[in-house]
Amino acid sequence: MKIFLAPMVGRTDKYFRKLVRIISPNIVLFTEMITVDSLLRGRFKEYIVKDVEHPVVVQLAGNDKNKFIQCAEIITEQGFDEINLNIGCPSSKVVKGGFGACQIETPSQIAEYVDAIKSNTKTPISIKTRLGIGYEHDLRKIIDFIDQTSNAGCDIYYIHARNAILNGISTRKNRSIPKLRYDDVFKLKEMFPDVKIFINGGIEDIDQIEEMLKIYNGVMIGRKIYNKPMFLAEIENKVFSNSKTFTIEEIVCEYIDELDAADTVNKLFALKHLTNLHKGTGLSKRWRKHLHNLINSNEPIDNLKNFYIENYNEEKKEIIC
Repeated sequence: MKIFLAPMVGRTDKYFRKLVRIISPNIVLFTEMITVDSLLRGRFKEYIVKDVEHPVVVQLAGNDKNKFIQCAEIITEQGFDEINLNIGCPSSKVVKGGFGACQIETPSQIAEYVDAIKSNTKTPISIKTRLGIGYEHDLRKIIDFIDQTSNAGCDIYYIHARNAILNGISTRKNRSIPKLRYDDVFKLKEMFPDVKIFINGGIEDIDQIEEMLKIYNGVMIGRKIYNKPMFLAEIENKVFSNSKTFTIEEIVCEYIDELDAADTVNKLFALKHLTNLHKGTGLSKRWRKHLHNLINSNEPIDNLKNFYIENYNEEKKEIIC
């Protein structure tokens, strides 16, 4: 039984992964997508894995076999638990670069990448993709894609239960306009019983998660967790049967203490991911204001703890199970 934090550009950086791991010891983390070119140019310092992060998956995008091989070697040296290929991003910028969702159309090429990576590293390889491209609900291309890439050695697939529309709508609208088609993901699961299929897209509550876990090898969740990080506490309690209780204050204090121990901290990036921590509580509005003021001041990050001194009596009621 596995639950995954979906890779999100501008979201699942080292700071948000740190926050998620504090709340949830059981979820599998994903990095943001990184292109093979960026990684080889030295941007990997943002992706250095910490022991506490495990299990953690790094997501790569690109269209050069030799660069994938070089990146796989670096990733293996860093100790990541899995290498994931992004074959699902509908961003116009990504597609213009010749990678992402458009690569669903080139299964033989991706199969070559899979074979090359597997031949040069023992780190497991996986693919994140969508059901197809455009408005047609035809599964033939994704069936051929999985067939060719699985024959090359990939046996782990994260499938967003929507098509990718590459022209005419934004990346954001690609998360809502293409219809969710859970039934079609189920068809793929039945057609490919020897591969692991993890479902992604539109999963919003515990009941959904529990139903999906009866069918698939696991569930991947992105925006719901980012927009309400304390949803992770529900997952820990109800899905993983983790009975630990804690307050949001305890989470924030642990997060800040870990930041203090870091070599360098980008204040904006470190704090922006905390915006929705109190979402759905009586402290939400005050919390966002306090956070905004701190981000735009010269005060040290540690001053964030003052919020709980000022709101002590009310915050203590917010015990999270």
